[in-house]
Amino acid sequence: MRRAIETVLALALLVFPAAAQDPGAGGRLAVLWCMACHVVEPNPPTASDSAPSFRVIAADPSTTSGSLDRYLSRGHTLMPDFSLSSQERNALVAYILSLR
Repeated sequence: MRRAIETVLALALLVFPAAAQDPGAGGRLAVLWCMACHVVEPNPPTASDSAPSFRVIAADPSTTSGSLDRYLSRGHTLMPDFSLSSQERNALVAYILSLR
């Protein structure tokens, strides 16, 4: 089921490129892929101490759209490699920065 949802979202981002800049699309991706470790919602029902929240990441002065895109573009030692497309990265970046 999760794979089907991921596929539908990925296809939606390809068919509707404007969605790549939509923080809502990035929020949906974050819930699917990032929420296991990060707090991804502005007002989460529970907290996580395994990884920084997206709000903390967004508040860091060194966080820019470029720095987030570069970080999400390469493999991470502590994160699974989701092999995000550029549209998916753009959507996640837009979402994270919307939490400022």
